[in-house]
Amino acid sequence: MQIPQSESPLQRVESRMRQLVGAGQGQAGDIAAEHLGAGGGRVRAKLALAASQALGLPQDAAVAVAAACELLHNASLVHDDLQDRDALRRGRMAVWQEHGDAAAICVGDLLLSAAYASLAACGYATPALLLRVHERVGAVIRGQSSDLSLRGRSDTSLARYEEVAAGKSGPLLSLPVELALLLADEGDHLTSAVVAGERFAVGYQMTDDLDDVQRDALNEELNVVAVLAARGERAPLQVARELALGHFREARIAALTLPRGAGQLLADYARQRSDALQLLREPA
Repeated sequence: MQIPQSESPLQRVESRMRQLVGAGQGQAGDIAAEHLGAGGGRVRAKLALAASQALGLPQDAAVAVAAACELLHNASLVHDDLQDRDALRRGRMAVWQEHGDAAAICVGDLLLSAAYASLAACGYATPALLLRVHERVGAVIRGQSSDLSLRGRSDTSLARYEEVAAGKSGPLLSLPVELALLLADEGDHLTSAVVAGERFAVGYQMTDDLDDVQRDALNEELNVVAVLAARGERAPLQVARELALGHFREARIAALTLPRGAGQLLADYARQRSDALQLLREPA
């Protein structure tokens, strides 16, 4: 199946994802396509496309990287919903809730495999990209495993909480920029991209925790407010907001150090999140 060149880059990403999970994949492919069709912000695809454009990469390579990163993210969502028993995703029943646990495992695996297949279009650079993807997926798995092991424990240190939060989603946030940097022979800047992704991830998780204090308490899930309260903070909500703002600020600084504006969109996302959080600040 050829992807029409008349489509926008983001539309080409959507077409590539559907192509890779579609033909010949049976029920798992149908469910995967249904899951992808439910929408989502496509943040990782946009990060990859923006970084690739800034670095002057060919559009075919940019689309391949963007599709790979989105497929990885969606694979993690399907598996996370299964592990967390979250019944809804994007306003619809989660894959496991609608189709069963076994189907959810197969769908997540298919999305993961399709991500690697997407990178096959990157020519000579493919081996380096595949190795980087493996390393970053491994980091996500370690973060998720740590998160699961800490459930029900509010006595976790703040440092440990931040380590887990960074590991759960940071790698897949920075990976789009990391892969673009590798393709542009700018691998010396990978560390800054990793820092930007991790700081953004921690800030995002803290912001999410602020909205889910009661729900997380009922489900015995790790939450920064509970962690801060357990260590004696008298205003844990306010402290959590300030910490999140600091992480978004650090993410923006790190992203803006990347060459040729490759991290500009990530910096913009950090600023937007920070601005929104500022509006929710509790009065002194």
